Amino acid sequence: MVNRPVTPGETHVLAIEELGSEGDGVGYVDDFAVLVDGASLGETVQVEITDVGDNYARGDMVDAEFGFD
Repeated sequence: MVNRPVTPGETHVLAIEELGSEGDGVGYVDDFAVLVDGASLGETVQVEITDVGDNYARGDMVDAEFGFD
């Protein structure tokens, strides 16, 4: 059984540590990848989890004011 530390509807604050192959920002919750469309490398954003798969989750950016300007 795969450990999924996130569920749809939850919000998390993530540091975007890398970019995915399609340009999505990638942050982590307990070493579980969360892909965030529109997030930039180096930003810290609040996301709402929208979909959870076996190896990663997707989230929508709720607030980007945590980012570095």
